[in-house]
Amino acid sequence: MRPRGFAALAQQLIDVWISRDEVDHPSGLSRVVGEQLAANMVLAVITVPAGGAIEFDVHVVRDYSIPTTYADVPDVLKSRLPMLPGGRLHPSIQKALAVRRPSLVSETVRHDSVQTDFEMLSLPRKAAKPGDDWCFVYGVVNHILRSSAIPKDLDDVDLAILQLLREGLQMREIGHRIELSPRTIEHRIERLKTLAGARTLHGLVARSL
Repeated sequence: MRPRGFAALAQQLIDVWISRDEVDHPSGLSRVVGEQLAANMVLAVITVPAGGAIEFDVHVVRDYSIPTTYADVPDVLKSRLPMLPGGRLHPSIQKALAVRRPSLVSETVRHDSVQTDFEMLSLPRKAAKPGDDWCFVYGVVNHILRSSAIPKDLDDVDLAILQLLREGLQMREIGHRIELSPRTIEHRIERLKTLAGARTLHGLVARSL
């Protein structure tokens, strides 16, 4: 089955959560999305012992599996970084457990030199019951990037070059658009690559985001 977008699957999960009187086990929610998940999507179940969310267990049902050249990302991310900032449950998961309602969040988190843009839906057990509690978490990691080393106070020419690179223009086209020679544009781009620690144009664009 072809993967679907995060928003569509999140709405499908919310509809199922609302329509059922009770979801006795989070595996019932896992089956809803089944084979429709893309490789950058994650599923996890947070189990919270009776008495609060200070201690908890994370069972990753399906992990993030997009390849990356960032050697430290698999150990750093493993789909747990958004859910567990600083080793604690993400506030949206805590909110879902507290109010017994779905909680949806979209944000960017940073860990050392890596930044991750993600969206996450938390679906709690509908009613508090004696014993362990749980929360079903569905998320998508939209991108993983090295934090930009480019200064924020670039001049107007550098800002224009970066913007036009993001739009897919070539050096000659950029030069024509901002009325500078291709050679000047090339020198500017090489300097920006050095500032960003990027080896390629793709790397420069990625680190300028």
